[in-house]
Amino acid sequence: MTTQMLAQAGAATPATGALNQKIVQAVQLSNAETAQYAPSQIAIPPNMMIAQASGLVAQSAAAYFDGVTKLALASQGVLLKEMTQNLVDQQLEAAAEDALGVLATDILMAAAAAVAAAAGAMEAEAAGFAIDRIDQSISKYASVLQNHKSASS
Repeated sequence: MTTQMLAQAGAATPATGALNQKIVQAVQLSNAETAQYAPSQIAIPPNMMIAQASGLVAQSAAAYFDGVTKLALASQGVLLKEMTQNLVDQQLEAAAEDALGVLATDILMAAAAAVAAAAGAMEAEAAGFAIDRIDQSISKYASVLQNHKSASS
């Protein structure tokens, strides 16, 4: 549509010899300025969709991050309860499995934070902080499991 408007603006103009030339010149100047700004002022549906896409992506990523985070936190609550009960009951193997489940939910939250940051729904610095905290948590689980394996060997 923009190309068509510009082509029409550059088309031959009708004869204006019988009109006041100052008025014709003023109208032509006004038309030229309008045609020059028209592409930036007129939004056709495909262009509007392109302009809105980044906001929609960020909104979807935020909803995805929120959903995954809620699911992961709920799962962690259940797993931590089971892990604690298994530790009380001296079932160390089951407690280690629960710890691995908590680790898996941490990884899900890290992935969700990375998606949200990449889509612009979350600041990269905030996502980096979340991912760093998750990495620290994973390191703690790994060291606990290593210490448990060393102690049982």
